[in-house]
Amino acid sequence: MISIHRYVTPRTTRFAQVGEPDEHTHEIIFALHGWGQLAGDFAEVMAPMEKAGRVIICPEALSKFYVGFQPRETGSSWMTSYDREYEIMDYVTYLDGLAAHVFGDIPDDVRIVVFAFSQGCHTASRWVGNGVLQPHRLILWGSDPAEDLSAEEWEAMSAVDEVTLVAGTLDRFVTGGRLQRAEEALRTHQCAYEIIRYEGGHHLQDSVLFDLFASKEDLSEY
Repeated sequence: MISIHRYVTPRTTRFAQVGEPDEHTHEIIFALHGWGQLAGDFAEVMAPMEKAGRVIICPEALSKFYVGFQPRETGSSWMTSYDREYEIMDYVTYLDGLAAHVFGDIPDDVRIVVFAFSQGCHTASRWVGNGVLQPHRLILWGSDPAEDLSAEEWEAMSAVDEVTLVAGTLDRFVTGGRLQRAEEALRTHQCAYEIIRYEGGHHLQDSVLFDLFASKEDLSEY
């Protein structure tokens, strides 16, 4: 007789960091990469967003694999549909722990932004819905909130000051219908949101990225 059991084990993972958190930090950006990417590469894309008082943290997904059958080209993935509830539990626990580690020596009133690209978007929405982090802004680029969020998870999403969806007009993963369904869900659950479209496909575009992280609010109070 075969039986399947689960066993929780500690493991080592990686994250990339742009800037150094200290008592002068007023904004932390958690940037979650997409499928097949690595933290270091994603941090290189995010690095131009660095400025005084801002720290960018790029966690790396727990699951690794070889990309395109190339033995030395490695990518990572946040989860698959296999054993999904435990995969979700594991990455929420991981991201909560990483956030606690980062927040060690910074002010309590720091502004928190969660930014995610592609597969990282579902991860980010589930983290906001289930974790202890309470971000001021959630930016989902190239995807949407997870479609199976519970009422409790949506309640946590609605507590975010601003939810931003970003999608290219040629993004084959974010069709007009999918974006419309996401907007309807955000509206139904009374989320404060905005949608940004740009001419392009499923990729991060520098000019849009800079606009997203321009000083939209007066951060001096932080």
